[in-house]
Amino acid sequence: RKPKPELVYIISDVERRETKFRGRLGYACLNTILRNKKPASDAVFCSRTCRIDSIKKNGLDWVKELGRKNVQDLITMIQWNEDNNIRFLRLSSEMFPFASHPIYGYSLDYCSSLLAEAGALAKKYGHRLTTHPGQFTQLGSPKPGVIESSIRELEYHCQMLDLMGVGKDGVTIVHGGGVYDDKPGTIERIKTTIRDVLPQHVRERLVLENDELCYNADDLLPICEELDVPLVFDYHHDALKPSSIPPAAIIKRTNAIFARRGIRPKQHLSDPRPGAVTLMERRAHADRCERLPDELELEGIGIDVDLMIEAKDKEQAVLQLYRIYGLEEVKYESLRPPNENQTKETKGRKSNKKAK
Repeated sequence: RKPKPELVYIISDVERRETKFRGRLGYACLNTILRNKKPASDAVFCSRTCRIDSIKKNGLDWVKELGRKNVQDLITMIQWNEDNNIRFLRLSSEMFPFASHPIYGYSLDYCSSLLAEAGALAKKYGHRLTTHPGQFTQLGSPKPGVIESSIRELEYHCQMLDLMGVGKDGVTIVHGGGVYDDKPGTIERIKTTIRDVLPQHVRERLVLENDELCYNADDLLPICEELDVPLVFDYHHDALKPSSIPPAAIIKRTNAIFARRGIRPKQHLSDPRPGAVTLMERRAHADRCERLPDELELEGIGIDVDLMIEAKDKEQAVLQLYRIYGLEEVKYESLRPPNENQTKETKGRKSNKKAK
């Protein structure tokens, strides 16, 4: 069989803009170029997972091998990022499937040498690695079992970062979660969990993030300032559930917490999908971002921060912003054209829950 000819991509010019921003841009969890390599056996990704039935059938060593392969591919991703001037990455929460499960969970010590290798490579290149546990991490739940599960999940993420030798910039981000028909009471439970229940090493990596449904900066900043927990400001979420505080003032206050803690500030950026009208539609992230926030131009507010680009096109969204603003050199062969037919679907993870 003749080998297929290499695809030739037509990459359009971008509208150039100026910026004072000199922080790092990053992407979350998956690299689209590496994930879509052909044949499929050559694909590189860090989210191999499974179902509990598969663990029962194949055993714990089998699921641990999935984790090992994920870390091996993480090393490849870190090298690709360095080759393309991307030095900020969020690790997949699925690196080690079911590691925090009450029955089928396991320590990551078996993979310590490989994790240390990945961490050493990131440190060598000056890359920042962070984590963002999923929506089931609920620090304000009224159910003790949910709190216990949430702490196990946070401990898993912390162990992964610790074994990689990641310093204090390797934060673990969580949302406020649900309100459980009693927002003031839930806020008090969140504070109690952070202050009195979380292990010290978990609390040291914890940062909170404003969300688009339940907890905006008005809700979280008082918690963050009282407990000295940084707030990761999400521009998209603030647009959907605005705070009474202007974004520049929010950033200034949370940057003060980051400074006290000796942690480099971090923010999140995404755009709603084109044509999105309803809240549910606007929650879905666009494939790419068209511009950097104005706040990043303000001295002492947003210039020296790291910005996580939460876009569907992952590394392509970062490379496009590099091209627009001239932030880094970009390899033409690493570029892919954008999808011209974005949908407004929220897909899976986004629920219909509403704040009360």
